[in-house]
Amino acid sequence: MTRRVAIVICPPGQSGENIHRKILGLDVGERLLLALGHGGVEKVVFTGMGPRPQSDRAPVKITSAAKLSDRDLEEGFFVLPSDLVFDRALLQSPLSLPDGIPIQYIPDDAFDDVMQHPENFLEKLGHGHAVSGRGFALRVTDDTSAKAAQRALLLSLRKPIDGLVARHINRYISLFFTKRLVGLGIRPNQLTVGIMAMGLLSGVLAAVAEPWWVLVLAALLFQGQSIFDGCDGEVARLTYRFSHLGQWLDTIGDDFTNYVFCLGLAVGQARLTGWTWLYFAAGAVLLMQIVSSGIMYRRMILMGTGDLLAVPVLVGGGGKGSNKVFNTLRQFFKRDAFVLIIALLAAFQLPLVAFVTMGLGTVPVFVGVIINDIKVGRLQNRS
Repeated sequence: MTRRVAIVICPPGQSGENIHRKILGLDVGERLLLALGHGGVEKVVFTGMGPRPQSDRAPVKITSAAKLSDRDLEEGFFVLPSDLVFDRALLQSPLSLPDGIPIQYIPDDAFDDVMQHPENFLEKLGHGHAVSGRGFALRVTDDTSAKAAQRALLLSLRKPIDGLVARHINRYISLFFTKRLVGLGIRPNQLTVGIMAMGLLSGVLAAVAEPWWVLVLAALLFQGQSIFDGCDGEVARLTYRFSHLGQWLDTIGDDFTNYVFCLGLAVGQARLTGWTWLYFAAGAVLLMQIVSSGIMYRRMILMGTGDLLAVPVLVGGGGKGSNKVFNTLRQFFKRDAFVLIIALLAAFQLPLVAFVTMGLGTVPVFVGVIINDIKVGRLQNRS
C-alpha cells in the first residue's frame, strides 16, 4: 500500500488566516487535515510562512521534511494549499487529478523545490472551482469562495442511490436543517437517538388514533423520521464523525420506526373497531419484520459493518440489462417512497389501508431477504 504524503503550503498574512474561517461546523484548516487523513494520506509536512492547520481528530501524522524517508516519497506526493476545501475522493486517483484544481501530485524529485520555494507552487495551483458536489476543490480566500465551498459541501451529501422521494423532497429538507445543526455542535449519534424518539412517538400516536388530527400528527412524525434520518449521516460526513456505533444506530432506528408505526396502526384500529384479528395480523407482520432484520443484522455482523447498504443485493438488483419498467417501479418500493405513501394514507384517515399496505409490503421483503441471504452466503463461501 502506498504511503501517501501531502505537502501543505501555508500562505502568510491575511490569506493564511482563512484556515480559521468556519464552514459548516469546522475550520477550513481542520477540515483540510481531516479530508487528507480520511482520503488516504498518512503524513503531512507544512511549508510556507503562514499559520498551520490543526486538528486533534485527523488521522494523519504531522511531521517535518527531515523525518521523511525515501520510501515515503518514492511514488510522489500531493501539494495543496492550507486554505483548500475539497472532495477527498480526489485523492483516490492521484495520477488522474483533473486540471484546474489546486491539488497536484508531483514526482519525488521535485520535493526540495516545493519546500524551498512554496510561493512559486502556490501561484501555479490557482484557486480551483466548485461546480458540484463531486470532484470540487476550492481555495477559501473571501466570503464569495467560502459560500461556494459551503454549497459544494452540501451538494456532496446527495447520494446517487437516493430514491425519487429522497432526491426530490427529503434531501432538500434534511440539508436545510443539517446546514444549521452543524453549527450547534450536536453529535450525529445524539441526532440519531432523537430521530428514533420521533419514530417511537409516531407509533404511539398511531395507536391512540383519535381524534382525527392525532393520525395526521402520527403521519407527519413518521414522514419526519424519514426526512431527518438523513441529517445524522449528513452531519457525520460534514464533521468527519463517522462511527461503527452510528451505523448501527441508524440502521436499527429505521427498522424500529417501521415496527412501531405498523404495530401502532393495527393496535389503534383494533381498539376502535373491536376487530381482534388485527392483533394477530400485527403480530404476524411484526414477526416477519423482526426475522428479516435479524437475518440482515447477522449478515452485517459477519461482514463487520453496521451499514445495511454494504450487504450485496442479489435479488431484483436492477442492474444492466434489467427491465426499465421494473427498475422504475423499484423506486416506489424504496423506503423513502414507501414511507411517504404510508404516511399519506394515515394522514387521509385510512389507517387500516396503511397497515394492510405495510403488511403486504413486508411479505415480499421477508422472502427476498431470505433468498438474498442464501445467495450472498454462497457467493462469500466461493470467494
